[in-house]
Amino acid sequence: MQSSLPQNERLRLESLRSFRILGTACEQVFDDIAHLAALICDAPVAVIAFIDEQRVWFKAKIGLELDEIPRDGSFCAYAILQPDVLIVPDPPSDERFMSSFLVKQVGIQFYAGMPLIIDDAHPLGTLAVMDRVPHLLTAEQIDGLQILARRIVRELGLRRTRETQSPHGRPHLAQPSPQRLVTILIVEDNENLRNILHRTLEGHGFSVLAAADGAEALRLCQQYDGTIDVVVSDIVMPGPNGFELAVRVHAARPETKFLFITGFFDQFPELCDKYRGSILEKPFLPSELLRKVEDILNQAKAATGTEG
Repeated sequence: MQSSLPQNERLRLESLRSFRILGTACEQVFDDIAHLAALICDAPVAVIAFIDEQRVWFKAKIGLELDEIPRDGSFCAYAILQPDVLIVPDPPSDERFMSSFLVKQVGIQFYAGMPLIIDDAHPLGTLAVMDRVPHLLTAEQIDGLQILARRIVRELGLRRTRETQSPHGRPHLAQPSPQRLVTILIVEDNENLRNILHRTLEGHGFSVLAAADGAEALRLCQQYDGTIDVVVSDIVMPGPNGFELAVRVHAARPETKFLFITGFFDQFPELCDKYRGSILEKPFLPSELLRKVEDILNQAKAATGTEG
């Protein structure tokens, strides 16, 4: 089963990106909090997890070797839908989770997750404990999770304040306006290239979705209706191909911008003439991709009179 998206999903993602926490290295303060959660709850597994469009990413983990798992069907995807702790005493018998990755692949049979809520509004992820055998939590242990969750939220706030005030903070290269999160869908059947494109765009502040073929891309366009600004798509891929995908997406959302990537430019002379300004030939450098995406976004702003 797929969980619902939070009503404020777009604002939630904007808030998550503002902390620049995704993909960062391990930090002792978060590792210590996860360790304390495991000790307090007498659980062999504890994680600090942040959830973006398609994945649950673990900033800290105890008793788990994974760096991330799919968002669909995950415990965290459901935990961020409520204001307090989510306790799942028997996941294999719960229709929401019986087919989830952690249940099927890791054997999780107990879960308790506390949402990490920023500014009393946006749940960015969870502090969670898990077990591979049936497990119970006392009221005192739940209180302990709440205290540690507040500590994580405080640490995130301090982290953002330090980056904002530091004169040596990261440069804002290709960074979209903080008033509006730019969401990009990557459609590429080569997994290695897809992951490289994902990391490149996400590393420069964009919100990124990824699909392995045209059919999955159409599903994501429907799921995130109206929130995808640019589609970066290969032309030659399992159907619909890149051009067919553009036709179908534009039928519902004509304002969606496309950037086509291909190593077979000469095989599509008529179509490439139509989209010449929106084509990037393989191989290309990450900087070329970023420059092309920025050009497309700037053209869109100029067309609507929103630049500057």
